[in-house]
Amino acid sequence: MARPPIKFDVKQILGRVDAIEKQLIPRAARLAANRAVFDATVALKEEATNKFDSAVPYTLRSFRYNKPERINNKTLRASVFISQDRSKGNAPSDYLAPQIYGGSAFRTRFQRGLENAATYIGKDNTPILKKTELMVPVIKMRANTYSVIMDQMRGKSKPKDNRYFYMGDKSVRNSGYKKGIYKRKNKKLTFVMKQINMPSFTGKFNFFKVAEDTVRESFNRNLLKEIGR
Repeated sequence: MARPPIKFDVKQILGRVDAIEKQLIPRAARLAANRAVFDATVALKEEATNKFDSAVPYTLRSFRYNKPERINNKTLRASVFISQDRSKGNAPSDYLAPQIYGGSAFRTRFQRGLENAATYIGKDNTPILKKTELMVPVIKMRANTYSVIMDQMRGKSKPKDNRYFYMGDKSVRNSGYKKGIYKRKNKKLTFVMKQINMPSFTGKFNFFKVAEDTVRESFNRNLLKEIGR
């Protein structure tokens, strides 16, 4: 959801200008605006690193900006946004939305796959997940690991080692194990993903405030710098 634009009046910021400064204003405003939106993406990366337990590079790279473009003789426009690229299955703008606005966690393609009857345990075609549940990693995982796990859960791949498998209610009962996905390697089990109830977020990632505060401070500071004040 876009927010109303932040507007800057260069004349109001600078006050009285001499003839030389007046010539410098168009270039100075463009450079200051460009620096401001860039600084906002840096601030958002820092905020994400501080707010999230394990912010992956894909998320940190999702904070983007559009360079200033001239709308008319008196107006430049630049923007800061979250990538909507779905080439890797899930757009950062989708899964970060609950962290910004609040609400239930976004169900990724992997989560939706585990709800599908094609991903089941035993012969009764019972999906691993319900729509009220999530499977979340407990260790750091590469993006391609999710595809490997999904293929093995569906029986498309059955390696003798490095095997992922699911342990549900029947498997963990009186065993001390937790519901989730495990990896067996060299006869050793590693807990890689745990099954939890759907979490709800209150909007702890203040995207708009961080971006707006940074843009305001950076634009004013860099405008004065470019003018030579």
